[in-house]
Amino acid sequence: MSEWQAPETAPKDRLILGDVGLPWPTVVLWSEYMGKWAVAEVQWSVCEGQADPGFVTESEQELTGWMELPEVARG
Repeated sequence: MSEWQAPETAPKDRLILGDVGLPWPTVVLWSEYMGKWAVAEVQWSVCEGQADPGFVTESEQELTGWMELPEVARG
């Protein structure tokens, strides 16, 4: 992985890996509608014994750094 880059250089046309102050990097995407970065946070709950994973979109965090998403090898 590369070094964190300045937030003002972040591309707004694709998903990127962002530093938004959480203890881990997260996937972010620019929202033209909100005029800020949207963070896709994984949420996991259990309802009636069934796992219910999903994403919650947050926009309260501020982007402090970014890098390209790493490539994933397919086997």
